[in-house]
Amino acid sequence: KYVLRNICKPIRMDTLEQRVDIAVKMTGHEKVPAMIEAEIDAEAYLPVPFDLWKNVCHVVMSDEATMKAAHDIMGLNVDSAAKDLTRMENSQIATIAEGCTEKASTVVYADWGLRTTAPDNDTDPLLAIVASMSAIEAAGHTPDFMALHPALWAKFITNSYIRELVHAGVMSMTAGGPRFSLPGWPQMRIYISRALSETPGASVGPIVGSASAPGLVLGQGPTSAAKYRDEPKGLVAYIIRQFLEPKIVIDEALDMICT
Repeated sequence: KYVLRNICKPIRMDTLEQRVDIAVKMTGHEKVPAMIEAEIDAEAYLPVPFDLWKNVCHVVMSDEATMKAAHDIMGLNVDSAAKDLTRMENSQIATIAEGCTEKASTVVYADWGLRTTAPDNDTDPLLAIVASMSAIEAAGHTPDFMALHPALWAKFITNSYIRELVHAGVMSMTAGGPRFSLPGWPQMRIYISRALSETPGASVGPIVGSASAPGLVLGQGPTSAAKYRDEPKGLVAYIIRQFLEPKIVIDEALDMICT
């Protein structure tokens, strides 16, 4: 349900403020003449500052509610709190990811579900997707995912052009989610999330990117939990704190399919 952490490279952080050096790329030397020593190459690193924020879920249960309940309502509430922390993380990743800039602006999003003359669709989604993949590859990165809203996924998977790929085995459903692999292109993982924009516009739409570059990094700080009792008020409480920050680190490894 909450899958967008998969489009990020997770990095554990022991402190809330930290600078992380992200490996960008190696640059070699072409056509080195005989008897000429090539310059020493080194991996390029991009220093990225992180200042982790805190997400909190605070569950409180009165003694009266606990004694009247026929089951462990505190346990149920704690489980729900843990799920909501995941929801918040997913939503925050979506907000940051949608801040990337459009690269392949020559091929725009056109309604993938539109059928002027049934049964064929007017637009082949792969035209825009491949344009985004090409832009990312041209920048020296390997595209490996697409992330989009469920409504856009429904238009994509029922599109007449895509149905042919499903029948040909290019598109497949796996335990880890949908995948497609065009001949000559890397395999693309597809992540579907309601946290992303449902309606493409001038600055939002399906996201194509490289998680391996990485385009996005998820700074993961400590997660702490504590249970305590307030005797004068007659209640038991449980609080969970999670520190994190998703951040775009290599914008050229991400593209947005906009209108």
